[in-house]
Amino acid sequence: MTTQSPADAQRAAVRATVFTHLAGVVMAPTVSALWERGALDVLTDAPGPMAFDDIVRRTHANAGYLRVALRLLASCGWLVEAPGGEADTCALTPAGREALTVARPLYGQVTASFLPKALVLDDVLAGPPDGSLIGSIGALVSQARHGWGIAPSADPPTAQIHDRLRGHLEGVLVAPAMVALARAGIFARLAEGPLDLRSIEAHGAAVGALIDLVALPGWVERTGSVVQVTAAGRHAVQIASAYGVTVSYLPLFAVLPTLLFGNPRIPRVDANGVETMVNRAMNVWGSGGAHITYFRKLDEIVVDLFNRPLAEQPRGICDMGCGDGTLLAHLYAVVTERTRRGRALDSHPLIVVGADFNRVARRATRQTLHAARIPAFHVIAGDINRPAQLASDLEAIDLDIHDLMHTRSFLDHNRPYVRLSGYASGSRRPSTTGAFAYLGEEIPADELEENLVRHLRRWKPYVGRFGLLVLELHTLPPAVTAAHLDRTPAVAYDATHGFSDQYLVELPVFEACAAEAGLRADPRWQATFPPSELATVSLNYFTAT
Repeated sequence: MTTQSPADAQRAAVRATVFTHLAGVVMAPTVSALWERGALDVLTDAPGPMAFDDIVRRTHANAGYLRVALRLLASCGWLVEAPGGEADTCALTPAGREALTVARPLYGQVTASFLPKALVLDDVLAGPPDGSLIGSIGALVSQARHGWGIAPSADPPTAQIHDRLRGHLEGVLVAPAMVALARAGIFARLAEGPLDLRSIEAHGAAVGALIDLVALPGWVERTGSVVQVTAAGRHAVQIASAYGVTVSYLPLFAVLPTLLFGNPRIPRVDANGVETMVNRAMNVWGSGGAHITYFRKLDEIVVDLFNRPLAEQPRGICDMGCGDGTLLAHLYAVVTERTRRGRALDSHPLIVVGADFNRVARRATRQTLHAARIPAFHVIAGDINRPAQLASDLEAIDLDIHDLMHTRSFLDHNRPYVRLSGYASGSRRPSTTGAFAYLGEEIPADELEENLVRHLRRWKPYVGRFGLLVLELHTLPPAVTAAHLDRTPAVAYDATHGFSDQYLVELPVFEACAAEAGLRADPRWQATFPPSELATVSLNYFTAT
């Protein structure tokens, strides 16, 4: 058995705290919305398992989003489900009854009092001092330091539940503060040594209030106006971006009661085309830190492909869902600096193509590729559901879709849902445990899997020559998540993606659907993160069978 070093143990403890915080960010508003409409009263008052359809009927919930919400409870170990057919029931566990009884008023309080403020923390740090905000944060800090008033318990299982709840409540406060301070450059200054808040001039009081939040888990220490990072805090600060993706969905959680029990078709974009339920700039910032790790493995595949004889190499790279063009710029640098192709660009130029559905993303990609001084690139409109249209658009600029290596990162689960035609519901026996919704309507698991197979099958004719590199995000079965809450962010992923009509399936399910669609994963290049049963990210290099 390998003994963990003190530093490794400390890093693991910090990650466990981060995962608890992220779960709190999504669980507090979800549970509050369920209590508000009486959905949890239905469960707590029931003498036994409740039929899912009965809960929908009694609460007038939107079935798809209610299914997501109940799955979150299951992933916390607070509910057991028997979905599918006549046995589609759920019931609270003893741990769930204890947790929800204690959490009910506290989740509601922290959601109502802090969530609206968390949405504007970036503005607070940039604007004039807000005395009311600073005062309200002070009151919440005091409440957190006193354990939220949750009475201690001599019963170990109950004490463990109470500790989890305190961590959730703390997370609602800490997560947005970590993101705001990191993005404002405060952590970069703290990395250089102790920081005197008086040196921040007009924003010192606001920064100090957020510092008090980050002090709750013991990551900073404050003596008067002087702040410094603790040993554990150094690890937390290094992974502050891990909070970014979940916190970027706070606008969604602000309207969650409406999504669950009101109009599920409220606009996802405003009149200017700006997303209303996710802070996209924050989302990109948050995901960027993790992508560095994934890119290292992806680089190995690209280096191998572009070190082959020149006649056996693709003409270029096409990234569907190119975002801001960061991946394309990175891959171009890898090819030019580390491969045979990079030494032969004069005779064999590398064509770079970015395709994205979003006009703003396409504009950002052009700027990124210009800044990277890439000489031969194209940026075009693209829809992941329509590879045939991509082939036609590429032909219009004198490119053959078959001559390109295709990539995409974290896009397949975020494809626009296309309703199935010619499919009889129940024809498949689904393997996924996921919960899926489209504008509030529930998508049965068998239909979602059939949809994924058809989606991947549409790409098969176009990736046979030079393959398809796919980074993808996955869910975990609730029982697995509940048994490893300190080791996975799956609770937060399931909430942010489930309520925003994204479709995470387990890694084995994704790979099985790809194989059914006629895509073969090259075992040399398969990678999972983490490399265990808790994998929520995968990298595959697919070719056509």
